[in-house]
Amino acid sequence: MSVADEVEHDTERYNFAGSAAFVVLAGAALAWATRSGDAQLLIAVAAAQALLAVSWIYVLRVPGRIGALVIAAMAGTAGDVGASVWPHSRLTVLLVVVGLAVPVMFVHQLLRGAARVRVGSSLGAIALVVVAEAAMAALLQLRHEFPSGGFGADPTFAVIVAVMGALLAGYFTDMLLASPRFDAGVPRGLPAVAVSTAVGAALGHLLLRDSLQFSGGRGAFVGAAVGVLAALLAIAIAYVEAGAPLASAGFARRARPLLSVLMPLALLAPAAFLLCTAISA
Repeated sequence: MSVADEVEHDTERYNFAGSAAFVVLAGAALAWATRSGDAQLLIAVAAAQALLAVSWIYVLRVPGRIGALVIAAMAGTAGDVGASVWPHSRLTVLLVVVGLAVPVMFVHQLLRGAARVRVGSSLGAIALVVVAEAAMAALLQLRHEFPSGGFGADPTFAVIVAVMGALLAGYFTDMLLASPRFDAGVPRGLPAVAVSTAVGAALGHLLLRDSLQFSGGRGAFVGAAVGVLAALLAIAIAYVEAGAPLASAGFARRARPLLSVLMPLALLAPAAFLLCTAISA
């Protein structure tokens, strides 16, 4: 494959400019909701969950998509309700949601009947989106743990800004310099991980420096941790995009840039919760 063909291939499969634009929009919406109140954050998280489920299922062309959408919606709703109604159980409710989703996914495959093809692909894709839907509710749990902003700072706001800032920095870096790459076929490079980590650390320090619970460099550590995790998860989703079928037009093509933004945010939400609660103890 020539250099020109490689660039054209990367442009077709990866839209870093679109992902960067969506990072700004989604990050602004979630940050505003976090500052506005619990109800607004719940609505923003639910909207992000819905957008993640639809884009993941349609971009990957998951077999049994109607049932997959129903299962994802149930997981997201149950996670949000559990984190809102039983916040004192912390992340236990989310584990229950994932556990109950497993038999439901197998029942869904049985109900597909004669259209039961690519069972493994369907189960794998649905399982990951179910985990992501439930995991995103950890942002609500994090808000409950630090209701007053944690002695002058707001860890939920800081985590969201650090994650989105790290993702944005990573996309810009890969647009300029995606070398050395982790894989020749995926245009994501090691410099993006380093830059994302540095940006996450800077934002974490800036937003949590006035907190007694996150003083002494702990705010920067939180930001660096979520920054590097966001960068690595975005690279992992890039590998998923590499194998996803290309749509010539329609929602499936326009929604591709959303995957590498919403999926990393969702999957690292529980890790951010555990990190903030552990480091502030």
